[in-house]
Amino acid sequence: MKRAAILALAIVSLAANADDKTALSKAIDTIRPATDAAADYVSKSIMQSLSGNDTPMGRAARSNLERQAKAEREANRGTRKTMKECIKPGNVIDEDVQECIMGMRERDW
Repeated sequence: MKRAAILALAIVSLAANADDKTALSKAIDTIRPATDAAADYVSKSIMQSLSGNDTPMGRAARSNLERQAKAEREANRGTRKTMKECIKPGNVIDEDVQECIMGMRERDW
C-alpha cells in the first residue's frame, strides 16, 4: 500500500514538473528561429547548386525548390477574392486575374 502511494505521488510530481521549463529548454526556444533560418538558407543554397545539372538529383532539387516556392507563396498570400472583384475590363480572365482570386496579387488594372 505504501509502495503504491509513493508511486502515485512520484507520478503526480513528475507530471507537475513536466510543465516547468528548464533553462536549457528556454535557451533552445530562444535560439530556434536563428538556427531554423540558417538551416533553411543552407538547404536552399545546396538545392540551388544541385538544380543546375541534368542528373536525377538535379531534377529532384528543381522539383523541391518549386515545391518550396509554392508553399511560400501560399503561406504569404492575402485574402481570396471573388471573380467579380478581380475580373479585368471587357471580362478578360488571364493569369493576373487568377492570381488576384487566389490572393497572390492585388488588383491594379
